[in-house]
Amino acid sequence: ESQILIPEKSRVLNEICSEYKVSTSDLEISRRGQNNEPRNIATYLMRKLRGDTLMDICNAFGLKKDSSAGSIVDRVKKQVKTDKKLKMKISKIEQNIIMC
Repeated sequence: ESQILIPEKSRVLNEICSEYKVSTSDLEISRRGQNNEPRNIATYLMRKLRGDTLMDICNAFGLKKDSSAGSIVDRVKKQVKTDKKLKMKISKIEQNIIMC
């Protein structure tokens, strides 16, 4: 019976940073708009791939309320349904994380 391994937090963050060409410290900075896409994707994938709690995500990204993390995850879920480019980018990141 095969077992799915949970990727390390650093693996998820490094893959996102590589794809978006940002530093891990950039993911901790809260900004509005397009510049926040890497951080939002990181939040989404930490929840999806690792099953991190909203509080864990808040601590990792300097968010004050777990509802903020939940809102980000929900927003990215909705965007993935309508934005094919974003969906492909997230799929590529996921594959890179899982392959290693």
